[in-house]
Amino acid sequence: MNGKFVLYSIAGCAALMVLLSGCGGAGNADPQTLYTEGIELLKGDNPTQAISLLTQAAEAGHAEAMMELSTCYNYGTGVAADQEMAFSWIKKAADSGSRKAKAYIAIFYLQGIGTVPSPDTAIQLLDAESTAGNMDAVALLANLYEIGVGVPKNETKAFQMHQRLANQGVKDSMYYVGKCYSKGLAGLQKNEQLGADWYRKASAAGSIAATGKLGACYIKGQGVPRDEVQGITLIQKAVEGGDPDSMHNLGVCFERGLGVPLDMSQAVYYYRMGANAGCAEAMHNLSICLASGKGVAANPAEAAMWKAKSTEAGTPLRGSEK
Repeated sequence: MNGKFVLYSIAGCAALMVLLSGCGGAGNADPQTLYTEGIELLKGDNPTQAISLLTQAAEAGHAEAMMELSTCYNYGTGVAADQEMAFSWIKKAADSGSRKAKAYIAIFYLQGIGTVPSPDTAIQLLDAESTAGNMDAVALLANLYEIGVGVPKNETKAFQMHQRLANQGVKDSMYYVGKCYSKGLAGLQKNEQLGADWYRKASAAGSIAATGKLGACYIKGQGVPRDEVQGITLIQKAVEGGDPDSMHNLGVCFERGLGVPLDMSQAVYYYRMGANAGCAEAMHNLSICLASGKGVAANPAEAAMWKAKSTEAGTPLRGSEK
C-alpha cells in the first residue's frame, strides 16, 4: 500500500453501499431514488445524466450522493476533474453527519486534495472518530499506522486496531490478524494455528487473499494438518479470484511438485501471471527462470527487466510462500 490507497477506497466503499436497483425518469423522485438511478447511469453510458441526478440527490441532503459526487469530481468521472469540488462535497457529507465521510475527509486533509494539506488535522479527526466508535476511521487509522503515513509506523497499534475490526467481522482485518499471528509480526509470538484460524475466518468472509494463505498453510502443514489436495484447491480458488501472491505460490507448487506434478513450464506460467499482477517475488522467480532457461526459453534481456522490477518493489527470498 501507499499513501494514495485510501482514495481508491472512497470509490470502493461507495460502491459497496449502492447495491441497489431501480430505473426510470427522475421526475419528482425522492433523494434515494435519484441516487439509485444516478449510480446505475454512472455504471452505464450516461455519466452526464448520472451527475445531474446525483447532484439533485445531494442537494436534497443525501449523504451517499454527496460522497459519490466527491469521488466523481476527484477522478473526473462524468464531469471535469475538480479537487476543490471533491473536497466541498465530502465536507458537506461529513457536516451532514455521515460517519463514513467524517472518516474519509481526513484523507483529503492528509494529502491536500482540494484543501490545504494538514496531516495534524487528518489524524486528529481520525483519532476523535475512532474513539467515538467510527469503524471507518478505525480502519483508515489502522492502515496509516501499518504503512507509516501521517503517523509514525507502528505495527503494534495497527494490529490492535485491526484486531478490533476483525472481532467485528471485517474481512481485511481478519486477514491482517491472521498474517500477524502466522508470521509473528507486530510484536506477537508466532502462532501458526491462530494464524490459520483467522485466515479461515477471513476466507469465509470473502477474503481471496486469506483463501490463498489458508491454502499455503495446508500445503506446508502450518497451523493445520498437511493436506496438499486441499491446499492446491484453495490456492487455485485464490488465483481465479485474482490474488497475485497465490499466483506466485501456485508457481512454487509446480516448481517443487507440491500437490501437483512437477512442471516448470506451468511454474513459469504462474510466475509470469503473478509478476504481471504485481507480485514482487513472482517477478524475481520469473527473472531467474528466464535467465537460466528453466521452463522457458532463455531471455537475458527480459530476465534483467523483471529482476529490476522486483528489486524496485522489494523482493523477499526466492521460493518462500508469502
